[in-house]
Amino acid sequence: MPAVSSDAVDVLVVGGGACGALVALHLLDHAGLRVALADPRAQTARGVAYSTPRGEHVLNVNAGRMSAFPTQAGDFVAWLRTQPDFAAQDAAALDALFAPRRAYGRYLQDRLDAHPARDALTLHVDTVVDIARDGAAFRAVFASGASVRARAVVLATGNLPAALPGEVSIAAVVEAWDYDAVAAIAPDAAVCIVGAGLSMVDVLLTLHANGHRGQVHAISRNGLMPLAHAPGTVPQAGGVDALMPLGVRARMRLLRRWAADAVAQGRPWQDALERLRPHVRALWQAWPETEQRRFLRHAVRQWDIHRHRIAPGVAAIVEGMRADGRFVLHAGRVSRIAAHDGRLQVDWTPRAGRPETMTADVIVNATGMEKRLSRAPGALLPAMYARGLVAPGPLGLGLATAGDGEVLDAHGVPVAGLWTLGANRIGDLWETIAMPELRVQAARVARGVATALDAR
Repeated sequence: MPAVSSDAVDVLVVGGGACGALVALHLLDHAGLRVALADPRAQTARGVAYSTPRGEHVLNVNAGRMSAFPTQAGDFVAWLRTQPDFAAQDAAALDALFAPRRAYGRYLQDRLDAHPARDALTLHVDTVVDIARDGAAFRAVFASGASVRARAVVLATGNLPAALPGEVSIAAVVEAWDYDAVAAIAPDAAVCIVGAGLSMVDVLLTLHANGHRGQVHAISRNGLMPLAHAPGTVPQAGGVDALMPLGVRARMRLLRRWAADAVAQGRPWQDALERLRPHVRALWQAWPETEQRRFLRHAVRQWDIHRHRIAPGVAAIVEGMRADGRFVLHAGRVSRIAAHDGRLQVDWTPRAGRPETMTADVIVNATGMEKRLSRAPGALLPAMYARGLVAPGPLGLGLATAGDGEVLDAHGVPVAGLWTLGANRIGDLWETIAMPELRVQAARVARGVATALDAR
């Protein structure tokens, strides 16, 4: 690998979104560490979720639960009180607010910039395309050709985009995470969205905000979309010990019973899901591989729509679009997307029907995040995979990791000085991309990195 630059740091954090910004912030708590943060975006803490400039894109969790720090529960609300757009609201209203995601990105950046040791952090506005061993350290190479040597590396690469399914012979696909491109869709265009998760919801919100008049269709394998939060949801009492020894089917039956109990008591069914929230990692790891695979085959979509819920106001907008016929959600599989007579043709098969064809002016890829290392886009992870520095996690999901985020190599051995968190740990932890989990992981990774460096 080329060594264009002789710059050296103690820790290189690859990825400047929420994960990377939080790890960097916690690393600055350890006096004397030279930290570098690398991301192609000029602004920190602006990964996929928080780089949106759109006000209609709001958090999926109320502000009172979105502190960036595990031990400072009200920190995000305290920051909101200092902002002109929110200062007039009382504490209770701010706590319950589903704030704009762009505001959350500013919050994270403000907290990082205000750190007393901020001068120990160097920003590289560039893309890391390769990382390899360099003696006892690592050398990271940027797309620009520059490089940096680091004693430790944290892979905070965040959510990587998944590709469209089937055969795609067109280049003009709008990515749901390209917020400007979605906003530029003509108001009369016929739109076909592939995918029905949170990314699809973002697309619908922007189309609605822009007064979209054209027909919007979405196709996903199950035809299911995220459900809404209920005001006043609290964790149902009782713990999860009864779930631990059960397989997928038995757990689903018991969880349905708990949800029914909540409703019978005049509470929202969401209370039953909140009961599970602190225990998802233990529940996932209690299953043998056969049950984990069964969950991925038969239950994962039900889990996703019930667990990763959307703000009530957001749900009302989407339901309004469905009610007036502007938006239709289909269950089926896309097999081919191609240009045809100046428009775009989507060949798909309904879940319980024969192959059909849909014509659209715009195709939006809202298939969400790529979970498998073998299909990871970009240059970095495939390069590290090829040289054996990283390996697939359980079931091929994410990266193989141990402990608080140590990366395992192709032989299952921890790579000294190489750490990760967030989406890269999905195979080991399952629930690993929401802020309540990320803030804990970031603090633990930073502490583990600093401790390991002190021991060298």
